Parts: sequence; C-alpha cells; structure tokens
Amino acid sequence: MGGYMGFGMASWIYKQRPNKAFSKKKGKPTCNTIPGYSRQFKMQPSKPKSNFYIVMSLLFLGLLFSVFYFKAPVLLEHSNTIRAQKQAYIQNANDEAFKFLISSGIQRLKRNNLTGAYSEFKLAYAIYPKNEKLQQLLIETLSALCEDANTYCADLDKMLNQSL
Repeated sequence: MGGYMGFGMASWIYKQRPNKAFSKKKGKPTCNTIPGYSRQFKMQPSKPKSNFYIVMSLLFLGLLFSVFYFKAPVLLEHSNTIRAQKQAYIQNANDEAFKFLISSGIQRLKRNNLTGAYSEFKLAYAIYPKNEKLQQLLIETLSALCEDANTYCADLDKMLNQSL
C-alpha cells in the first residue's frame, strides 16, 4: 500500500501507470559523468595591503581625543553649574517644606491635636534636626503627650538626651 497514511490515498498513486516488461529505464548518472577537479595549488606572492584605513582611523581617534581635550573644561563647568542649581533647588524645597511643617504643627497645637502636631514636628525634624525652635516645640509636645499616654515618654527621654 504505497502512500497510504490513514486518511485515504493520494491522487498520484492512482495516476501511476504500470512499467513495461523488459524496458530499459533511464539510469542515474554515474561517477564518470561528474567533471573532475581541475584547480591546482601554487604559491603566489601576497599583494601589498594599503594602510589607508589604519591611517584614517588613527587620524579620527586623534581628532576625537583633541576635541575632548579642549572641550573638557567647558563640559566640567557646565556640570558644576547644573550641580549647583540642583543643590539650590533642593535647599529651597527643603526650606519650604520645613516652614510648612512648622506652621502646620503650630496650627495643630492651637487646635489641641497633639499627636498630629507631633507627627508634623517629627517630619520637620527629619529635614533640619539642629533647629532650636523645633527642638523646643518637640520637647513641649512630647511632654504634654507623655502626661496623657506613657507611650511617648521614651521619645521624650531620647529627645532630652540629644538636646543636652
């Protein structure tokens, strides 16, 4: 059963004709019909290579390094100005945040919201821990909180030890 793959037979199977008896078939080509290898190996002198690409790449690298050498101070100066501007921006943002947190904490103290004021003062303390007014406000807030709940007494002790 030539060509049967389980799904029926292919049409080329049906179209085949039977071979004639005692007929001569066309044969496959033999080794004699393939042309032989006719090339020969011989030593030849190598052609001189041009140094054009090497010279051009060295000139390009030299030009590149010279541009960097003369432009380096300008690039460094630009980098320093950007760094100074970034530091000034960060300093300004920290100042504004500190002022806002202090005023917000004082407003919360006026409304008798001690835990809210303490959280605002703690955030301001993270920005500028050496501010004396802030340290005084923190100590006063913590002492008032320590009277109401003992959970803030440990923070008050830490604050008093750091201010000394």
